[in-house]
Amino acid sequence: MKNDIYHNMFTLAGKKALIPGGTGGLGSAIARAFLQNGADVAVCGGHPEKAAHLEEEATQTGRSFLSLRCDIRDRADVAEMLDQVDKAFGRIDILVNSAGMNRLLPAEDYDEDTFDQVMDLNVKGIHTVTRAVGKRFMIPNRYGRIVNLSSVKGFIGTKQDYIAYCTSKGATNMYTKQLACEWGKYGITCNAIAPTFVRTPINSFQLDDPVFYEKLTDRIPLGRIGREEDIAAAALYLCSDAASFVTGQILGVDGGLTAMQ
Repeated sequence: MKNDIYHNMFTLAGKKALIPGGTGGLGSAIARAFLQNGADVAVCGGHPEKAAHLEEEATQTGRSFLSLRCDIRDRADVAEMLDQVDKAFGRIDILVNSAGMNRLLPAEDYDEDTFDQVMDLNVKGIHTVTRAVGKRFMIPNRYGRIVNLSSVKGFIGTKQDYIAYCTSKGATNMYTKQLACEWGKYGITCNAIAPTFVRTPINSFQLDDPVFYEKLTDRIPLGRIGREEDIAAAALYLCSDAASFVTGQILGVDGGLTAMQ
């Protein structure tokens, strides 16, 4: 047995990663973690200019970096974006689907158009970009690491107005498992990360409410909400060689919240 099999197990040196939704929030933290651990990274979203801080990170770490405009719900947009990544990187080894949205409305007031907006980005968008990346890069190369950003709300309900979001994350969990089953024969793993609340621009208005925050943390055994680095570390693990035999799993990064339900 090699004595150094555990050396650098979590490195992403030489890997090429694409992170839709990587211009802000959790996707940005994951991009930083990947850059700091040896990967070249491309992020895409509606506002690529928001990734200036990641450009600086890439310069400091000596990695290549791209920030591209793309609507992952649009197949033509995705194809054009992948052309640019292909030209710069030549392949994609890692895909982290972190793009997502929510609209808070009671179920009885949730009109079809609003419901479709959430489902189109959170579920259909994942499939549109994953299918394209898989067919073009991962399946031919017989290698890939795919991580989808889910949520504890894919497992548990809430009295708050999350009907479309919870539905989309439940679908994300099942999409993750089914893709793992179908693409395992190509050497591709597919997993998901299911966090509890992590402060982002999308949810800061809720977390700034002291009553909401206290009720939330009272339900979490570790007594705090998640941090960006908690999620980035999980993504780093799932995309590294350390997780080469892990697929079809939904990793709860929730401080024990779902264990108390």
